[in-house]
Amino acid sequence: MATFELKMPKLGESVTEGTIGKWLKQPGEKVEKYDLLVEVQTDKVNTEIPSEVSGTLKEVKVKEGETVPVGTLLAVFETDAALAGAPAPAPEVAATKPAAPAPAPRQAEPARPAAPAAGRPGDGRAGAAAPAARAAAMTIEPSDVRATPAVRKLASEHGIDLGAIQGTGLGGRVSRKDVEDTIARGGAPAAAPAARPAPSAPARPSFAPIAGDHPVALTQMRRAIAENMTRAWSAPHAHAVMEIDMTGLMRYRDQVRGEFAAREGFDLSPAAFIVKAAVLALRAVPLVNASWSDQGIVLHGDVNVGYAVALGGEGLVVPVIKNADARSIAELMRAIRDVVDRAKAKKLTFDDLSGGTFTVNNTGPLGTVVSSPIVPPGQAAIVSSEKISKRLVVMDDDSIAIRQIMELVIGFDHRVIDGATAAKFLQTMRDWLQAVGPAVPVY
Repeated sequence: MATFELKMPKLGESVTEGTIGKWLKQPGEKVEKYDLLVEVQTDKVNTEIPSEVSGTLKEVKVKEGETVPVGTLLAVFETDAALAGAPAPAPEVAATKPAAPAPAPRQAEPARPAAPAAGRPGDGRAGAAAPAARAAAMTIEPSDVRATPAVRKLASEHGIDLGAIQGTGLGGRVSRKDVEDTIARGGAPAAAPAARPAPSAPARPSFAPIAGDHPVALTQMRRAIAENMTRAWSAPHAHAVMEIDMTGLMRYRDQVRGEFAAREGFDLSPAAFIVKAAVLALRAVPLVNASWSDQGIVLHGDVNVGYAVALGGEGLVVPVIKNADARSIAELMRAIRDVVDRAKAKKLTFDDLSGGTFTVNNTGPLGTVVSSPIVPPGQAAIVSSEKISKRLVVMDDDSIAIRQIMELVIGFDHRVIDGATAAKFLQTMRDWLQAVGPAVPVY
């Protein structure tokens, strides 16, 4: 018998470490090649690592809950000599496309006023930005330091200022070892930024505690959402709303949904029509399918639609439907069903979460009437489809009718898109949605 060593794989271009969530196999158990071995959590996504060989799990080197850098020995296997002698294949984890590099640490900037919470699930709006440092010597804010949630938690528990640590990880990321080395040297209470008076006591919440309050630890997902949305809100946001008469579309859907369900095994949601309208509008108004950069506006050739999925109290994720403009309504419905099911089952891959050029947020099933979605970093806009409800409407001939109305909201980066462009995009979506009928093929 020979041995095989399983090491922490590189789970994305900007991911330098991972946290062991749960071992799915225990020492002494027989393991077949491709059997799932261990759950690994990062600040981007959770995944399960499969075995690269067949054999027996001999020893687990990293306990559940521990965070270790890429390349760390996780477990040792006893395996056939023939298998052990063969070169090990790359770990077949869900990392088929590199994740977007995380932004480098930046100097503190004057803070923009905090936006009021939108008060709806799926919005993910973060709290106020940190106050600006006004000293001549600029300092790095803790929120700008590149580190995983687990490393931030460890530093916080020991009163370590991450901004004072020179990260040795990829791109200057502060690793767990960097923090542990600081603790071993005696550590220090978190130092106040330059030109600020040192606090005489540990930082406290900005609100007065009330009897019965208890802290709730941040999950990796919640921490990632907060950091991502804080970064997103740094762009100048604007919103526009347009009323859509969905009566004809809903009647057409009622006509075809029975046949569709019999053929596909699930219902035909209005969301498929809304995503179809969005991708057609993106082709008609290409400036909305873009990104801002300091070198200029980047117009994307592909139309990759992120579809926001709320996970209840856990947070939300935005898997991406690639090449959405090449799909029929039925194909879009299949894709929506697929990403929603896999998101709720925690089976999304890194590739599922990368490459988005525009986002659709379908909050209508949650009962919202008007919301103010935040544009994801790297995109120029997001639309939110609200609740479809029956209303009394005055028609063009002054008659009064009961119609099914939906509000469609666009949130946009005002550096890239002006109000006229945003309105044109909504008009394009509106005109198509209001014209949906038997002439529009589902397949």
